[in-house]
Amino acid sequence: MTTKKRTNDVIGSVWFKKFFDQVPQNDPRKKEFLEAFQILKEDCMRGNKIPHDRWPTTYIRKYGIKNLWRYSLRSGWRLVYTVLGKKDGFVICILEAFSHQEYEKRFGY
Repeated sequence: MTTKKRTNDVIGSVWFKKFFDQVPQNDPRKKEFLEAFQILKEDCMRGNKIPHDRWPTTYIRKYGIKNLWRYSLRSGWRLVYTVLGKKDGFVICILEAFSHQEYEKRFGY
């Protein structure tokens, strides 16, 4: 039995915030992203852990990540995030959002 890990907040990298702010309010992806944030806030381990040997070096250099997760959306888009341990709990930081094709390119599939 897996224990749920509730988070205190879901935040975004500067890149992700810029991308998210440009998604129109009436775009179905916006609603899907917001639903995913709520799901991940309830359980930060809901996504799939990405094996360390698949981590793009840019994430390690740019963000100094210690873990990397993927959450797949119904539309085929993926959210890539890291879980940060804070004094009072966990915070999810969304690093990027990708279409399926862009995700495969970034991760070398």
